[in-house]
Amino acid sequence: MMLTQSQAQQKSVKDSLDISKIRNAAEIAKNRMESLFIQYPILLLYPPDFWETALLNPNYSSETREFVNLTRLCQSNQDWKNTRDMLLEYARSDDIKIKNNTFFRLINITHPENNEALITIQAQNLQGATANLQAEVRYEFYYLEGNAPALWTTSEKRIRSEFFGNVWLNNCKLPTDGIRLSEEKYKAIHVGHEFPDLPDLYEIINRIPKSHIINLDKNYNGETSFPRSHDSPTRIIKGYTIYEYVIDNFDTNQPIEIKTVVKEKPVIVIFNTKQGIKKGEITHTCGSLPNCPAENLVFINHATNINDQMCFVTDKLSAFIFSPNSGVGFTEKKQMRSKIFISGSIWTKELISDRDCGKDIELYATLTFKQIVRDFQILSPYPKITEVSKFSNVNDTVIKSESGSRVRFDPFSSLAPNSIPVFIDDELGNP
Repeated sequence: MMLTQSQAQQKSVKDSLDISKIRNAAEIAKNRMESLFIQYPILLLYPPDFWETALLNPNYSSETREFVNLTRLCQSNQDWKNTRDMLLEYARSDDIKIKNNTFFRLINITHPENNEALITIQAQNLQGATANLQAEVRYEFYYLEGNAPALWTTSEKRIRSEFFGNVWLNNCKLPTDGIRLSEEKYKAIHVGHEFPDLPDLYEIINRIPKSHIINLDKNYNGETSFPRSHDSPTRIIKGYTIYEYVIDNFDTNQPIEIKTVVKEKPVIVIFNTKQGIKKGEITHTCGSLPNCPAENLVFINHATNINDQMCFVTDKLSAFIFSPNSGVGFTEKKQMRSKIFISGSIWTKELISDRDCGKDIELYATLTFKQIVRDFQILSPYPKITEVSKFSNVNDTVIKSESGSRVRFDPFSSLAPNSIPVFIDDELGNP
């Protein structure tokens, strides 16, 4: 009987030690998971199965590409390999070793409510004792709200202009501290988001009237004020009247006026250029308004050749400009002007600052993402963690596992709330 009591006491002590170890392991696991989601908040939006798909097949979809870009931001090839291997361990519910023969695994991420993720992890020892923990992580989305960047570029070259707004850099070689910002509230940051895709030019050409496909070269003898008197809107959507043009060749000495107020009503004018702008003096007018809304004038450069730049001649211009494969530059009409004032947002391969197609500018960011035509909104919002509740035991007691098999919930069947495209104003009329 004494032997039996001694064995029972020893078992009780051993069980207590096992429970203490597993709870210590759970605490370490909790700290690691908190650090992981703070460093890579994009992980919150997707179930672990999606992580694995994205990491192994980054070109599977636009969502997987976005996921990899945001988790890989500014990492060397070797650093990214280490990060990828680490994330795959979590995604596959592999055993992550801690110490004292304990380990943990990520079980699942679910989304019981909008902007809330429920994280479940499991700590375990070699004897099969487990502790399941859960934490609620609340987050908010940003980048879709507030101002769009004044400049978004993939350039490696030094940027000399001054910006009244944020600057986004897709090239980690370009230092952020070399960007001239007008106020401390603005930031120059590296981002993992990629430029949106160009709209389908062939679809546009097939849809708009033939008279809206133009050669603005030395042989052009039509009206130089757009929309022209005989032009009809190409779309009318949600109260917006839209005029779209495709410019085969934009190389003219004639001044081009673009009016975004027609018959005392605001309109949107979109210029799609095939080969950029070789030379174009542009004036944006909007009736009696002193400052024209930048969102009502859009330039889209569909060129794939880096030499097909957009070279604007202007002293003042309000517009949204998108030239992902080539540069954008500005020269003044009057040679004695010291600065060129641009308002709006420029997303480009490079902001040019050479003599032929570029001078230092002051760029004012006046656009919000909601104002930009839908094709250029960032469709995958980025989460920002606002609150992490403490991990708590799913049950008050440590559970003895019945089998050695791993526990895995069924993967969450869809993306997190709000991670689908957010369409506010469909100015381009896509279904």
